[in-house]
Amino acid sequence: MMDGFRDPNCLKRQARSRPMSPQQQRLAIERAQRMMETPLECASNEQFAAWSRDATLENELLGPMPAGAAPEGEPRAPCCQPPFPAGGCETPLLTREQEIHLFRKMNYLKYKAGVLRERLNPRRPQTTLLAQLEKLCEEIVATRNQIVCANLRLVISIAKRYVRPGQNIFELVSDGNISLMHAVDRFDYALGNRFSTYASWAIINTFVRVGTAGMRYRQRFHTDHSDTFTATADDRSNQYEVEAIQARRKAAIESILRRLGNREREIVVGRFGLRHGQEPQTLQEIGNVMGVSKERIRQIEIRALGKLRKAFAGGDTAGRR
Repeated sequence: MMDGFRDPNCLKRQARSRPMSPQQQRLAIERAQRMMETPLECASNEQFAAWSRDATLENELLGPMPAGAAPEGEPRAPCCQPPFPAGGCETPLLTREQEIHLFRKMNYLKYKAGVLRERLNPRRPQTTLLAQLEKLCEEIVATRNQIVCANLRLVISIAKRYVRPGQNIFELVSDGNISLMHAVDRFDYALGNRFSTYASWAIINTFVRVGTAGMRYRQRFHTDHSDTFTATADDRSNQYEVEAIQARRKAAIESILRRLGNREREIVVGRFGLRHGQEPQTLQEIGNVMGVSKERIRQIEIRALGKLRKAFAGGDTAGRR
């Protein structure tokens, strides 16, 4: 008979049965608490459960990203921009297939982590289960960062249009990056839309809010000593400018939304957070408010975005003629 100390299965059983020290228990409980607080909301897909039972499909799903088209030249930095924003253009853009692969992989990893976390007992956590969850979270973060880095140039291109004289573009890009990361977490790849379309709305709304808040702050607090001598007694013209910008933005949005029906308009407004002070909502949140299923909200959103794409394509053609 094989000696028990040399039997690998016996060693594993002994490792599982060996009690942890109080310090190890404390560390395991802290790791479990951090894991329970980690956000794992994902864009759910009915195929995730089937993929998790098929090893071949799962390996393909979690495999390497599809190869993209070869770039025609080296990535070029935007002209007349500081070096930090220009560095965001070094990562190649994602093709549609690569984008779908990364979003599908990230959301599937969140799904797997969520299923495993339901088995986790925060008071008496299993170290093996904790290690599996932590590995999944590392892969989620790596995939998420890959998507964010590939879309940093989107933030920079929009920031160039919204930066004001005297405004720090570094701060503007930083705010836009936060909106970009939120958009990555909320985007539903199964709708068939490009991520840049969804993220652009969130980034633009952030820049408009930041610009309006900054304008009001500068009106109230003069931090530059030169303002004491150069500021005029009547500073109401800046307020008129803010109101004019807000009015133009509101009119542009209303003009776009008039092309949609009432229910389509309500869904687009909720999904992209077009109301003042409102954050983008998920399909489930809008469905709860309107009293319909999440899938029905998804169908109506696809139809509404299709109408807008056709309208803008017709307008662009007419404008070129």
